[in-house]
Amino acid sequence: MKNVPVKRFPFEGVVFDMDGTLTRPVLDFDAMRRELGAGAGDIAAHILGMPPDEQQKAWATVARHEEEAIPRQRLQPGARALLTACRRAGVRIGLLTRNAQRSVDALCERYGLTFDAVVTRDFPFLKPHPGPVLHMLETWGIAPSAALMVGDYIHDIECGRAAGTATCFYHNPGARDCSAAADCTVRSMKELQVVIVEGYQGRSQKERIRACLAGKLRGIVAP
Repeated sequence: MKNVPVKRFPFEGVVFDMDGTLTRPVLDFDAMRRELGAGAGDIAAHILGMPPDEQQKAWATVARHEEEAIPRQRLQPGARALLTACRRAGVRIGLLTRNAQRSVDALCERYGLTFDAVVTRDFPFLKPHPGPVLHMLETWGIAPSAALMVGDYIHDIECGRAAGTATCFYHNPGARDCSAAADCTVRSMKELQVVIVEGYQGRSQKERIRACLAGKLRGIVAP
């Protein structure tokens, strides 16, 4: 059988958020906020504003919630196909999360996933700081303009924008809409494949999604 060369993707690297992006949303952030007394604000910012001895206890509370969520971790439909397509096209894939390493290890073990870079909350800077993304891109030797940040929350988009990458908001049903802050918005991994394969420049989002739903994708591994 003749080998067919894989079409080169417009992005050289893609950085994914984990919970709510690569995986279906499983963490109950409202429950965390109530237990931590964080109100409606950012959990990490709330913890980092505590005295050092209280921070340790607060992160232990977050870790407990994450541990309890591990058995419920499930990939988004089409996520494995998308990661495989990126691999075959030579696109670097990174995982950026404010979760603990334990949650990442459990996900990778369950689904047999590997990433070119993984950054968790053990990194000195957390999203929305651009440091984690810039660290990955520097390691890969990729310019921010050749990379895409994908996430389901405003901090993912702010992180990518601050780092100079293109940004894609993954909109889960019923979730807060952060579309206005991102370069493009998708609602499924199949739509995200269109963005990564064809790029968001030069075509309207409606055209990309129409092509996706019509099955006119190029260089894609079927789900």
